[in-house]
Amino acid sequence: MSELENFDPDWLALREPVDHGTRSARLEELLAARLTGRDRVRVVDLGAGSGSTLRHLAPRLAELGVAAAQDWVLVDHDADLLARALASPVPAAASVTTARVDLADREAVREVLSGADVVVGSALLDVLPAPVADGLVEVLSTLDPRPAVLFVLTVTGGASTDPAVAGAAEGFDADQRARGLGPDAAGHVAAAFTARGWSVQREATPWRLGPSPLLTAWARGWFTAAGVAGPDPTAAVVPHEDLLAL
Repeated sequence: MSELENFDPDWLALREPVDHGTRSARLEELLAARLTGRDRVRVVDLGAGSGSTLRHLAPRLAELGVAAAQDWVLVDHDADLLARALASPVPAAASVTTARVDLADREAVREVLSGADVVVGSALLDVLPAPVADGLVEVLSTLDPRPAVLFVLTVTGGASTDPAVAGAAEGFDADQRARGLGPDAAGHVAAAFTARGWSVQREATPWRLGPSPLLTAWARGWFTAAGVAGPDPTAAVVPHEDLLAL
């Protein structure tokens, strides 16, 4: 049984355009530089959901000069989301397969990561319990050769709205910590990688939301998880962070 929750595909579709525009271009460029000159690249996308990272990163790598054929493996515990990913148009640079894997199962994770050149994950680390995140870094560190690792859009806490609502950020962050690493995830995982000899770079990638269906949906969930009531916001800043480990 997976320790991770299932995500509403409508929510994933709503956030996808903002996610694509928020990711760190600099870290993507560093990743692309690592891959130039190869004939094929095997990319394993952990917590792939409905395939948002594939739709963004496959053409982005090609745009940055990665001419290699890209073999993507989309990994998730939710079979319905993986089916949606397969039903979506596949970027020209990529071929796609899927694997249903529980990230708490280290041996299954080790098997699916074997031979990976790149491991990616979006909005993943903050929902992982600490033992699962630590196990993932451990497995990645035992691979030979080690892949490049790019985790993006990890929530880092302290979100704010206009108008401000007292206690909302603290309440939401506490709720996230009760479910997984929450806002401590990026620092926790960066330290785990560094302790095992990886070179880690991090960059803030906050959402800056104006009036939109995404703001409305996000605020509804934020207030509910925080256990507070608030007026409909006109704007919000939701801190995230991207992490590249080489």
